[in-house]
Amino acid sequence: MCVDRPPTAAKRPVPQIRKDLVLTIRSDARVLITGKTAVGTRALAAVIHRNSRRRDRPFLAINCARRKDLVLESRLFGRARASFQGADRSSRGLLEQAHGGTIFIANIGGIGRALQARLLRFLQDGEIRRVGADLAHTKADVRVISSADAHLYEQVEAGTFSGDLYYRLNVIHLVMPPIVRRRR
Repeated sequence: MCVDRPPTAAKRPVPQIRKDLVLTIRSDARVLITGKTAVGTRALAAVIHRNSRRRDRPFLAINCARRKDLVLESRLFGRARASFQGADRSSRGLLEQAHGGTIFIANIGGIGRALQARLLRFLQDGEIRRVGADLAHTKADVRVISSADAHLYEQVEAGTFSGDLYYRLNVIHLVMPPIVRRRR
């Protein structure tokens, strides 16, 4: 799959990030934030949410690093009662809880192909089917802001990350510069 190479932090000056941020806040589009680890992507996502039209609705975050896909899937989509051992009751997932608001999915490059496909289906139609449920439970209107390291593009090229999901998440692309390049 041919994918346009995203801009890098080295090619984009810091003032440009601020201009992009103003446009991002006015929009309701999905956002992909790329940059090195620990550069403040969650804080940037929170700023976008707090200044957006969704500010009065929930802002929820989940980090996909070093988590098993079943756990992530259950946290994002919720679970039906008796869907797996220990699931003694149904629970709402973060996507359902964030209805009308924003969800921040950190380190999205760490999720497996099956969960990528499920997240892609959610982004296409907004339907939530809890883990272990046969039918879609509800719909949710959620703005998705995700983050990844700068290597997500290479994962798409290597075939380990879905190009379709990449394009759905990458409507607005913000590149976080390294902390040493920022003015105080």
